[in-house]
Amino acid sequence: MDKSAKRKLFVTLSVLIGLLAIAYIFSVISLDDVYNALKGATFHLVILFLLVQLLLFLTLTWRWQVVLESQGIKNISVFKLLSYRLAGYAISFITPAAKLGGEPVRAWLLSKKEYIPFRKAMSGVVIDKTIDLSASAVFFVFGALLVLISYAISPQIRQILIIAAIIFLAIVIIFNYRMMRGKDFFYKLFTFTGLSKVKSLDGFKKKLIDFEGPIIKFYHKDKKHFFQTIIISAMAWILMFIEYSILGDMVGVNLSLIEIFLIVSLVGVAIILPVPMALGTLEAGQIGAFGIIGLGAATGLALAILVRIKDIVFAVTGLLILGFHGLKIKDAVKKTEYLTSKNKK
Repeated sequence: MDKSAKRKLFVTLSVLIGLLAIAYIFSVISLDDVYNALKGATFHLVILFLLVQLLLFLTLTWRWQVVLESQGIKNISVFKLLSYRLAGYAISFITPAAKLGGEPVRAWLLSKKEYIPFRKAMSGVVIDKTIDLSASAVFFVFGALLVLISYAISPQIRQILIIAAIIFLAIVIIFNYRMMRGKDFFYKLFTFTGLSKVKSLDGFKKKLIDFEGPIIKFYHKDKKHFFQTIIISAMAWILMFIEYSILGDMVGVNLSLIEIFLIVSLVGVAIILPVPMALGTLEAGQIGAFGIIGLGAATGLALAILVRIKDIVFAVTGLLILGFHGLKIKDAVKKTEYLTSKNKK
C-alpha cells in the first residue's frame, strides 16, 4: 500500500471512529436536556461571542506579524495576514493533522501574495507555531494543577494528569531554556535518541538543523520581539477566558476561572488528536470536563456544539478565502506539500 492510500485509509478510519463516538454520545444523552441548555444562546450573546473570537484571531495574527517583523518581513497588514491564517485554519480543521495541517498553507499564501521566499515565510510560521504550542502546554499544566487541587477525581485520572503535566512542563522548560541560550533542542533530541547515527537519516539531519536555525535566532537574539509575543500571547489567554465565560452564559452556567482552565485544557487535548474536525474527541472532552466540575454531560455537549458551530463558521470563511485566491482544497494541500519538501532539500 503506497503512502497516499495509507493516508486515505487513516483519514477514513478516524472519521468513522469520530462519527461512531458522536452517535454513541447522542444515544446516551437526552437531546431535550441539550436543547434546554442551548436556550441561553441568545442572538446578542452569539454576536458577542463571534466578535470576541474574531478579536482573538486578530490578536494571534498580530503575534505572527511581530514574528515576521523579527525576520525582516515588514509592512504587511494584520488583515492580510488574518486572511492567510483563516485559510490555514480551515485546512487544519478538515484534515487529521490537528493544529499543524494548515501551517504550510498560510506560509504558501504569504509567499505567493507578498513575494517572499517560501523558506523564509515558512520559518515565520514555524516560530509562531512553537510559541503557540509552548503557550498551550503551559496552559495545560496550569489547568491540570488547578484540577488536582480543586476537584475530587479518580486516582487513575489523577495519575494521568500528574504525568502529563510533568512531561509538558519539562518539555517547555528545557525547550525555552535551550533556545534562549542559543542551543538546539530538536537536533539535541535527535542525537540523544541515537537517530543521528543512522546513516539513512543523514539527509534529515541537515534538514533538522536548517529548520531549527531561525527558531534559535528568534529566541536567542530577537529578545525584543520574543517578549512582545509573550505579552500578546497573554492577551490572547485573557480573550480565551472571556470567550468561554460567554459560552458558559450561553449554556446557562457561570463558569469560574478554574472551570474555564479545565475546559480549555481539554479542548486543547481534543483538537491535538489526529481526527478531522475533532469529531467525537471535542464532544467527549467537554462532557468529561463538565462531568468533573459537576455541571452535567448535557451542558458539556451543548457547549461543544457551540464550539463546533464556531469552528465551522471560521473554517468555511477560510475555505472561501482559499477560493478567492483561486485555490481548491486538494490543490492547495498538494502545492504546499510540494513546496515544503522542496524547501527542505
